[in-house]
Amino acid sequence: MEINKPKAFETSDKAHADLFNEMVQTLLENDNGLLEQLTSHTHDMKLHASEDEKKKWNDSQSYKITADNGMQLINVSADSKIFDAIKDKGTCTFYAASGVEDSPSPTNISLRGMQIVGQNNIGTGFAVDIAGNAYSFYYNHGHTTITWTPLPSISDLNKWNESQLIKITNDTGGVRVSVGATDSLLDKITETGKTFGTFYSMAGAQDNPSEVSARGFYHFTSSDSNNKGTYGWVIAVDNKNNMYTNYLDLNLGWQGWRRTLNEVDQQITWTTPRLLNGWKQYSSSSLPIRFGKNALGEVEITGAVRDGPLGEIPVFVLPEGYRPKQSVYYVGVASSLGTSGVPQYHRTFITTDGRVCVQLSSNSSNPTEFITFLVKFSTL
Repeated sequence: MEINKPKAFETSDKAHADLFNEMVQTLLENDNGLLEQLTSHTHDMKLHASEDEKKKWNDSQSYKITADNGMQLINVSADSKIFDAIKDKGTCTFYAASGVEDSPSPTNISLRGMQIVGQNNIGTGFAVDIAGNAYSFYYNHGHTTITWTPLPSISDLNKWNESQLIKITNDTGGVRVSVGATDSLLDKITETGKTFGTFYSMAGAQDNPSEVSARGFYHFTSSDSNNKGTYGWVIAVDNKNNMYTNYLDLNLGWQGWRRTLNEVDQQITWTTPRLLNGWKQYSSSSLPIRFGKNALGEVEITGAVRDGPLGEIPVFVLPEGYRPKQSVYYVGVASSLGTSGVPQYHRTFITTDGRVCVQLSSNSSNPTEFITFLVKFSTL
């Protein structure tokens, strides 16, 4: 396209003609400049926006999740709540100053986070405080505050990764080894090899430490080529609260169950014996004659008797289980009645068949007016 140049205007009035011609010249220059720009655009090989591109821009999301400068969209001041600041917002970033009322940080330091919203009044997101601790959060319909959950740190992960992972129970928290009535407890646990574990042993199981069922721990620190434990220990507690221990040595085998005693085992159940051959209680209230045995197998006899015969004639007889393995001789206090207050004694003989006999008394005047017992011996 070319722009035709008009003929110059001529008149006898040169001043007016020049003004008109200058105006026309200006219009021509503007038209030529416009033509040049149009021509340049026509020959421009760069692609321009297509209709599809324009539609994509028009359909794009224009919602802001940050401020125009790229920083957080919402700022929560120290006297406010994060929940109140973001609950009515969509997906957004936020900054909470130190001291906000609902901070998840134990020391309530400042933090930054992001919220993701899919429905009204339902939000989830995460935040990281300035110490590097991370948290997730959520809230739902009807909630009045945020529920925070601390996320694992690198320190936590290292702690878990470096922890001992061997199982000592089954997956539901029960015992690792169950021992039936026809099984051997010691065989079953040694078959687990070099490990630590828990067990339950039914009443009647072989090698059980008790006549009743038992539960316990075991630990083997080495094993043989068949992966059977060779050195280790086991602790068992039966359902009567008695504790037992056993130790395995490769060269010596199992050392045998040993019961652990406690203060309850030191308590004695006392029994009043049936007195024989004319012997009587000296005082059933202050010095009752009685006997008992503790968990160590030690028998005690206490109290006082009177008026029976001396010699190998028994005062009473101890039942089986309460008798000494060998004869016991005991010297005790006898009555000083009739001896002007001089202390007197007696000698008592306890036989392996349970007979308790007062053999002699130093008080010849009243030999059996007062015979005391305070003696202890072992039945083992």
